[in-house]
Order: sequence, then C-alpha cells, then structure tokens
Amino acid sequence: MKNHQTVGNRKVVFYGRVSTEHEEQTYALGNQMQWYEELKKNYPNWIIIERYVDDGITGTQAKKRPEFMRMIDDAKMGKFDLIVTREVARFARNTVECLEITRQLKNYGVEVFFVQDGIWTTESEGEMILTIRAMVAQEESRKMSERIKAGQAISRKNGVLYGNGNLLGYDRVGDTYVINQEQAETVRMIFDLYESGLGVQAIRNELIKRERKNSSGLIKWDSTRILRCLKNTIYKGVMAYNKSHRNNFLEQKVIVNHDETTYEYVAATFEPIISEEQWEHCKLIRESKRNLRIVNVDGKAKMQFLGVHKSGNVWTKKLRCRCGSSMRMDKWRPKLNGERPVGYKCYNQLNKGVNKIVNRESEGFCDMRAICGWKLEMMVKAVFRKVWKDSELLEDAIKIFMAETVMEQQDIERIRNEYRLEIKKISEKAERLIEMRLNGEIDRDTYLRLKANVNADKEYAEQKLLGYENLPRVAQSHPFSKEQIKKHLLEFISTNSTNYDENIIDKFVTQIRVESETEFSWYLSFNVEVDVNLEKKLYCAFTIPFKDALRYRNKRKQLLRQNQYKELKLYVYI
Repeated sequence: MKNHQTVGNRKVVFYGRVSTEHEEQTYALGNQMQWYEELKKNYPNWIIIERYVDDGITGTQAKKRPEFMRMIDDAKMGKFDLIVTREVARFARNTVECLEITRQLKNYGVEVFFVQDGIWTTESEGEMILTIRAMVAQEESRKMSERIKAGQAISRKNGVLYGNGNLLGYDRVGDTYVINQEQAETVRMIFDLYESGLGVQAIRNELIKRERKNSSGLIKWDSTRILRCLKNTIYKGVMAYNKSHRNNFLEQKVIVNHDETTYEYVAATFEPIISEEQWEHCKLIRESKRNLRIVNVDGKAKMQFLGVHKSGNVWTKKLRCRCGSSMRMDKWRPKLNGERPVGYKCYNQLNKGVNKIVNRESEGFCDMRAICGWKLEMMVKAVFRKVWKDSELLEDAIKIFMAETVMEQQDIERIRNEYRLEIKKISEKAERLIEMRLNGEIDRDTYLRLKANVNADKEYAEQKLLGYENLPRVAQSHPFSKEQIKKHLLEFISTNSTNYDENIIDKFVTQIRVESETEFSWYLSFNVEVDVNLEKKLYCAFTIPFKDALRYRNKRKQLLRQNQYKELKLYVYI
C-alpha cells in the first residue's frame, strides 16, 4: 500500500454535506470543515484547491446537490486530482450511483478518499470496501424513510396540519386553523355562486368585480384557484391526506395523486366554513359536468378519450416561452380563402410592449415572435410518429388508455350511486317538511317556500341521474379493446389524417418549450402516474423540412410558399 503522505503533491478539494437546515446541523457542517483543516496537517503534500459544501440537502440523489455537481464538473476539467470527504454517507446513499461516480472520477484521473472509512478508491481493495459501505449507507436511508412514513401515518391519524398555512379562509395559529372571517366570506361566496349555477370562469369574474382578495391578499383569481377551493374538503371540516407521495426513497420524485377515492380522510378539530351538505352538493355539480369519453352518436357508442373535459386551449396550457412565460392564443385576420389562422404569443411581450415602444434591455422584455398554430399541429403529429415507432412506448400509451377506460365504468356507477343517495336524502327532507307542517311547527308560506326548493333539488338530481342511466349499455359492460385504442392512436399520427385529438396532446405532452422561432423542445410522459418533471433524457432530435411542411399544408388545401417557411428543429425528451 502506497504512503499517501509522501506520494507527491496532490491538488485536493474537500466535500461536506448536512441533510437538514436545522441550526444544530449547520453548526455540525462548520465542525466538518474545521475537521478537514485539522486532517490536512497530517498530509503536507496536499494543496487545497476548493471546498464544496451542500447545506440542508438530501444525499439520496447527486443531481439534487448543486455543489456536488459543480465538483464533478470541475473534476472533468482537471482542476484537482483528489476529493477528500468524511465518509461514504456524506458522499452518496445510493450504492449504484456512488460506484458510478467514483468510476467516472477515476476516468478523469481523480481519486476519492473516504477518511473515516479508510477507503482510497484507486487502491486494489478500495472498490470492494466502498461497495459494502455504500450498501450499508443505502440501507440506513431506506430504514430512515420507513421510520418517516410511519411517523407521518401517526400524524395523519392525529389530524396534524401540513404546509405553511397559506389557506384561503383560515389563519394558522400554532397547530390548528382559526377562521379568518373576511376570507371565509370569500370562500362561502365561491360555494354559493357555484351552487347557484355559475361556472368557475364566471365566478372568477365576479370575485374580481367585487374586489375579493385571495389568500395572498391580491385581487387575482383564475379557474384553477377556484376549482381547488371547491375540491378542498377542509372547508367542510375534513382533512385529506395522501394527495401526493414519493415514488421511492432513492429517486424521491413527487407523484401527484388525482384519485380522490384513495385519499385518507380525517375529521378536523377546527371549525368548518361551510356545511357538509353544501360541499357535497357542489361536488355533485362538478361530477355532472364531466365529459364522459363514451358518447352516443347516431345510436352507436363512440369513444371519446380521457373522459374529463379540460377547459382552455390545449396549446396555451403546454407552451412555455424561452423567457419562462406562458403564451396566449391570438386569432389573426382572415385570409382570402377564408382561412382564419391563429398564433401563440408570449405574455411577457403582450404585457411589456413591443420593440417599437419598449427598450430591449427592459427587465422582463421578450422579443419572441408569435408561433403559427398550424405549425404546432404539424409538429405534434411528427413528434408522435417518431415516438410511436418505438413499440414499447406505444404499448405504454395503450395500457394507460385501457386502465382509464375500465376506470370510467367505475366512475359512472359511482356517480349514479351518489345521485341515488342524493335523491333519497331529498325525499326524506320532503317527508320531514310534511310532518313539520302537520304538527304546526312551520306556517303555510314557509312550508310552500321550502317545498319548492326541495322539489327543485330533487328534479335536478333526477335529471342528472337519468343522463347517466341512459348511457349506452355497451359502454357499461364492454371497455374498448386494445386493438380499437391502438387504431385510434395510429390514426392520430397518420400522414393522411387532417384531424388531431387534443386529449392525446393533453395526456402525453408535459410541456413545449419554444427555444426560438424555429427550435422547439417537446417534453413527453408515458407514465401511468402524473409526471410534471422536466428532467428527462433526450430521446431524439429531427427537422421538418419545407417539403414535409408543404405536403402537410396541401393535405389541408392551404397554401405555403418557400419564403414563408423556415426549417423547424425539434428536440424530444422522455
């Protein structure tokens, strides 16, 4: 074994990390750095180049540690030849990743010294010992993850509050919520307006008109914020848990759970803002607005993918400008042939002004040109043609649709049962009104007014139930086959097809980043779970030349001159 104290001058860096931002841990990090300085006295041949410190960051994934990643980049550039770290657990808790990184560093001519473990990675037994130590560290992470989950389960059972308390209608005081009367009035207003028949967009406009403030104290509302309020069980006095989870203790990716039936519900100890009856009634209204994927066309059952109608233009939801802003759809002037083209423009430019009246150096200014709508439609077909050549990815898409088709049948029956229960409750309420009138508890005018309200509620519920009862029987008993779904997906990408299914775009396209007028990054997801993570690998890159664009336009009987088109370059990430 070589003597590392006399082997010659070494260009050395220190790496330290603590896993929380608690004060005592931050203090421990200072001790780590001091400990490294003391260690250096034993190695006179060390020349300290840099110190890399990740403060308050988990060790299960290297890519989430910015200083660690900076150190790897510097190693690649040959800035040093030795990394000194206290122990394997400070370096990585993922066995595979630990070994891959140390091997990668070895290729760069960089050795790692794990001081307390006594491991030098270039020595003959170094990798074997490192493997064992890293496995132990990974197992400790797994056990810690299980302990945390067990603690969270107990917390949920006890109704512990999560989050920072920025919840419309409540102020967080210690470990509980106290009603904020002014904000609570806004919450009641949202539920009352929705129950009266207004949609979320109309409610948004009404709140702005009445100058009602959101939880941040701003008169700023959108449909998502209002719908989130309508779905939040906390307003009826029930805490909902299991809305999201981590996929595993190593990758730590957040998976959003959209299936409300799998939430864990616990009665809250604080005062509700609205009644349970009103909350449930609003839920029935929400459910009734679902756009079921199985529809009756000319007496035949037809499939409409993805079931739930999502408001808004699909492209405005997916497009992001290179400046980070969302984009808005604009309808352009009709052409001589009657075509009414649309384009998508960066909101920053719309809000800040155009080149003629705004200095280019102004903060937040963006000079991205508008994107033609037909180009997006052409691109999405080209992207999925490339992707679905991969039979595994096509199979993944089919599996998602198969699973959702079966789920739709369950949803239909669940909604039917909810309306039947609602009708039963309304009937019981009508009977109680009759008893109260016969017993002289209410006068004739009050009875007639309440009876009219009850009859209206019952008629509404019966009409909605009738709509669900009349759905085609074939849809109830025979989910669509794998072959039918595959045919639909392949028709979507056909060069002969002039239509496109927005639901497919909505489902599989996570985001489209407009890098320039001619370059676009498409982020796709084929996971059963909702995936909004943009940290994906480049799957392919290709261009759409003029001849392909001309063919696309000709199919639609639309003109395209060569000087009107610049070759598009697409990057697809999965």
